[in-house]
Amino acid sequence: MKNYFFVLITLFFSLYEANSQEAMDYWTKSLSQLKDEKDYIGAVESLNKLLEYNSSIPEAYYNRAIAKIMLGDFKGACSDFNLTKIFDNVTKDKNKLIKRAPDYIDYYCNKDYLLNLMHKYFYKGVKLDPEHDNRPFYTMRDTLRGALRPERACFDVTYYDLNVRILPVTKRIKGKNDIYFRVIHATKTIQIDLFERYDIEKIEWNGQLLAYERRYDAIFIKFSDYLPAGSKQMISITYSGKPRKAPNPPWDCGFVWKRDKDHNRWVGVCCEQYGASSWWPNKDHLSDKCDSMQISIETPGNLPVICNGVFRKSTKLEDGYTRHTWFVSYPINNYDVTFYWGNYQHIPDTVVFQGDTLKGNYYVLPNNYERAKKYFKQTGEVVKFYCAAFGRYPFWRDGFGQVESPYEGMENQEAIAYGNSFGDDTSRDYHCKKYDPIIVHEFAHEWWGNSVTASDMADAWLHEGFATYAELMFLERKIGYDEYRIELKKNRDRIYNFWPMIENYNVNENAMASSDIYMKGSAVLDNLRSTINNDSVFFKILHDFPEKYKYQVVNTHNFVDFVDSMTGDNYMPFFNKFLYETTLPVLKYKYERMGDSTLLSYKWAEVENGFKMPVCIKVNDKKSMRLDVTTEWQTILLEDAKKFGIYTQWSEDDGALKNAYTYFWTEKESE
Repeated sequence: MKNYFFVLITLFFSLYEANSQEAMDYWTKSLSQLKDEKDYIGAVESLNKLLEYNSSIPEAYYNRAIAKIMLGDFKGACSDFNLTKIFDNVTKDKNKLIKRAPDYIDYYCNKDYLLNLMHKYFYKGVKLDPEHDNRPFYTMRDTLRGALRPERACFDVTYYDLNVRILPVTKRIKGKNDIYFRVIHATKTIQIDLFERYDIEKIEWNGQLLAYERRYDAIFIKFSDYLPAGSKQMISITYSGKPRKAPNPPWDCGFVWKRDKDHNRWVGVCCEQYGASSWWPNKDHLSDKCDSMQISIETPGNLPVICNGVFRKSTKLEDGYTRHTWFVSYPINNYDVTFYWGNYQHIPDTVVFQGDTLKGNYYVLPNNYERAKKYFKQTGEVVKFYCAAFGRYPFWRDGFGQVESPYEGMENQEAIAYGNSFGDDTSRDYHCKKYDPIIVHEFAHEWWGNSVTASDMADAWLHEGFATYAELMFLERKIGYDEYRIELKKNRDRIYNFWPMIENYNVNENAMASSDIYMKGSAVLDNLRSTINNDSVFFKILHDFPEKYKYQVVNTHNFVDFVDSMTGDNYMPFFNKFLYETTLPVLKYKYERMGDSTLLSYKWAEVENGFKMPVCIKVNDKKSMRLDVTTEWQTILLEDAKKFGIYTQWSEDDGALKNAYTYFWTEKESE
């Protein structure tokens, strides 16, 4: 589309053979409609007329495919690109046109290309099962890890007292965890999780050594008699081993061993989806959060260790180690439990919300201390905004925290990991450059993920989609709706639609694969906002839901039911489409030219009955209109409309109405 003059010359001879000035006029008109007028419906019309004169012009199919992409008609665009390949094969410069095609052709037209991409970046080295939607071959190991089996459901953890010693020379650890729990159903066996790379020295209960059986990463602990329902119990597990070095933290997790600029040790850990049992024994299932927890990390020397919660004490040990003890006074999910070991300096902060003071703590390396004092000032602004948007900060007693980490970022409760270079690396910047996306995103998780926690990894969009949408909310409030829209469009450009956002429960699904739970998740919430079309109601939903389910585990149905109760409507067809399918809603449309006016008909297709969502159209480049579209045909007369267009993700969005710029595909109804 860039070199129209060249294309015009190369096409001349094809049209000359057709001996038609009228055909040449259609070609010239279509170029203007594509390049200057952004009239994609008109361009398709002109190219259709051109192809009536000569149906083997590859340039015409190519440009028509581009116009259809801008209209969101990827079925039609892919068909035209295939025709481009066929007819371009007979030209002297074989495949010259298809080489000019945008990269996103393969995204939408070639599932094998997408599969290879997903395999390379999200399941490298893992065999995928084509009969189960190209997810891994799930085995008993996955079921033991991901399912709430009877040996797990029979008890509820109330408290962990974890003590871990770091052995940096050999990159090993050894530790002990006292697990306090309440028995839900009488049982003689419980399941605790610890990766099989670790040796278990002993498991103790009431002064007795307990027998156990290991199956993959699960430990089945056997008691001599039934533990009665309602009773309170405690077991101690002593273990040692070598944790995995994280291949690509925080996406592919494990321990991170580094040195800072002064050659001091700088060590951390991340384990979301990979499993907290990759470094400490616990009931490693999202459905069970302990009520509180003590974390003690032993390290050689005197460098500080930062953990979740509130610092209690440092204890010098006789062998040259120091035990650093922290306490979390709120429920915490297992993958949030963490530590940071390094030469940290402390920066205090406070946020005043509704007359009450919330304490904050930042920990950074010495070379970034002065920068961080200025750079982290935005953190309090972010926390205060989220307090207003989602309810009072859920971990008020413990305060909020942010720690410079040897990896990019992670939502570790009360100790957010920050590794985004204090603004030096602009690859993750917002368009506005005023705020750091790691800070804005990760602190949203204190509400979405840490306080309100999904009960299964398959529902992880409740963490990441909502935290990503919280970023948009923050930008809209602080800078304006245009900034919201710019970031929304950027996010949508990174959606793959390869796997459903919600798929396999009970197997510890890698829901992060493809990242759609982030980008598509935020798009779904924007679509919901547009469909409700009442910001007071929509934002009250986002405020009241984390308040109602504070410190609890939830699933998607909890949220859908909440939306229905707040709106008095049925949004299940809406969520079924966006969460459980990979295809988008298709806007079917047809139109009839009536002099200077246009009669437009439209409806949603490839959705359940009851699905509804608005779209935005433009008329004569001057007027934008909202259409509330359902699964039934509707018709509107666009008066004095010589041309009209549809605002889609792929076309220009300037002028699109607020709460109408939604995410969908289109298809013109066959005549």
